[in-house]
Amino acid sequence: MNLIILTDSDKLDDTRYLLQDYRAEHIRTVLKLEAGGSFEIGLLNGPRGRAVIEKISAKDITVRVENLENIPPPELTVDLICALPRPQTLKKVLFTSAMMGVRSLHLIRANRVEKSYFQSPLLEPENYVPHLIEGLSQGKLTRLPEVVVHDRFKVFFEDTLPGLERNSDIKLVKLAADPEAKGDLGEIMDKKASWLLFAIGPEGGWVPFEIETMEKTGFRRFTLGRWLLRVEHAVTATLSQLELLYRESGG
Repeated sequence: MNLIILTDSDKLDDTRYLLQDYRAEHIRTVLKLEAGGSFEIGLLNGPRGRAVIEKISAKDITVRVENLENIPPPELTVDLICALPRPQTLKKVLFTSAMMGVRSLHLIRANRVEKSYFQSPLLEPENYVPHLIEGLSQGKLTRLPEVVVHDRFKVFFEDTLPGLERNSDIKLVKLAADPEAKGDLGEIMDKKASWLLFAIGPEGGWVPFEIETMEKTGFRRFTLGRWLLRVEHAVTATLSQLELLYRESGG
């Protein structure tokens, strides 16, 4: 863990927290710290800082938080639409989304998504939040991405998404990954954009109706290269390319 995330449920008082799980084990066995030692922490959805160990035992660790500093808001807001993948892949998408600073993750139904995926226990917050927190810890971030499940493809693109746009005064740039597209992100992306929404399809790809619906609602298609990527790899590749293009443009 690059950053140990503390939550309200760990809190003893304004500055002291009690750790009794894998984080305590990490401090004992990986960081090999003792009483008086310090390490980097982040308060979930809050600032980063350091924590000093006050008491340590084989069962739990009490720490005191200090030197907190707010994390500047991201200059580029990125939201992700992802055709709901199988649970094992979804765990990787959750991890990567949090690690790389995605604000919200919209999991949608698509023609080539198995109906059984929508019955997965992983879609319950108590089951998916740990994967998000693991990603935050890796990326040294603290803001928990919002996760929303949409079980109707057309309703999402024609009703839900326009509502999200109307509630913001920032121009939204919408992009959809498609191996059949002609242009790459460098050719089609508005490099001065401050709000991006990109869509990643299922393993079998989007069907023509889905491509047509997205294009009618303002999405521009892009290719990630000559390779056919798995969903989790397409998410990582897109986020990496977006970051590179944004930095190159001086953002």
